[in-house]
Amino acid sequence: MRKIFADTAALIALCNKSDNFHHQAFTVSQQLLQTNRKFITTNLILAEFANTFSKARYKSLAIDMLEVIHDSPFWDCIIADKRLMQKGIYLFKKMRDKDWSLVDCVSMVVADELRITEIFTTDHHFVQAGFTVLLKKNI
Repeated sequence: MRKIFADTAALIALCNKSDNFHHQAFTVSQQLLQTNRKFITTNLILAEFANTFSKARYKSLAIDMLEVIHDSPFWDCIIADKRLMQKGIYLFKKMRDKDWSLVDCVSMVVADELRITEIFTTDHHFVQAGFTVLLKKNI
C-alpha cells in the first residue's frame, strides 16, 4: 500500500465545507482511498487540526475526523517522539530563511524517512522542500 502524508490543511479542508479546497480535498481523498493509498500523519498534525476546531460549535467535526483517523485501517498516526522532535528542530533551525513551522519540519522529516513524496495539503512549504502537493489552486 503506497503512503501519502496528510497535513493539517487537508484535514481542515475536508471538515470545513466553506474552505476553498473542500471539494477538491474530498475528491482527492476518495481517489486516494480507491487506489488503496494509506494516509500517514502525526500527532502534531492532529493537535493542530483539533485546535482549529476547538470552539464548542465546531468540536464535533474534529471529534468525528479524529475517530475516523483512529479507527480506519487507511490511516496511521506517527507519534512525534524525542528523536523526531530533535530532527524537526534541527530542520527548523537549518531553514531560518523559510517560514516553515516546527510542525511542517517534523512532517517533512517523517515524509523523508518513510520515502513519501506526495503530501495531501495546500501548503506551499512542502513544495519548497521538494515534495508534490496534491491540493492546488485552479484545479
